[in-house]
Amino acid sequence: MASVGPGDTLYLTVYGQPELAAQVTIDVQGRIVVPFLGEMAVGGEAPSAIAKRIADGLRQRGYLNDPQVAIEVIRVRSRMASILGNVSKPGRYPIEGSLTLLELVAQAGGLKDGADDVAVVLRKDLQAQGGQQRLERTIGNRYLPSRPIEDLELQAGDVVYVPQAKVFYIYGEVTRAGAYPMEPELNIMRALSLAGGLTQRASERRISVSRPDTQTGEQRKRRVNLDDPVAPGDVIYVDERFF
Repeated sequence: MASVGPGDTLYLTVYGQPELAAQVTIDVQGRIVVPFLGEMAVGGEAPSAIAKRIADGLRQRGYLNDPQVAIEVIRVRSRMASILGNVSKPGRYPIEGSLTLLELVAQAGGLKDGADDVAVVLRKDLQAQGGQQRLERTIGNRYLPSRPIEDLELQAGDVVYVPQAKVFYIYGEVTRAGAYPMEPELNIMRALSLAGGLTQRASERRISVSRPDTQTGEQRKRRVNLDDPVAPGDVIYVDERFF
């Protein structure tokens, strides 16, 4: 483990001296109370460095000639990453040693049905006070089979969000009406292909899209051409032709 911090619980052992064993929790100021040595600031230090400081203190104060001290981190609360959204067990998870994005998704029970292939990682931007970095990584290939899976080493305080997959809807004179996942640069022609193509009664000139108005939120219906783009949430309707 790289370092410890407030909320972490440590178990202190001095070999051959069971009376000096102690379980301590680091307080909000990053301090612990060590038997015979009293209060000690340890926040931000590695367990091995803390053990060495305790051993040096016991030796210098004449309590032991050659103390052998070990520190075990038995509960991690300072280095945490959070995962929210469409996973089975959202919540906060400890970073013990190292933790990657894909490992966190697995610990959270995996993706739910309907989860997006792309996760968003929000991370504190150390270059800008109060700022955040937004990192996107492809963590599945159900909707984007051509994109490789990407992993990322997580940092303390990272928040991972797995959104619902973006979809569009298509009804009317198509072979397989229903909801379909969005693709990059999707247009009406490609959407019709995903839905199995047009039926014999369909009219290519009578295709409409219902889309929420960006200002009022009301659904607006308009006729479209085959090369027009499709947006998430669009409802495409293919009307039958006049005979």
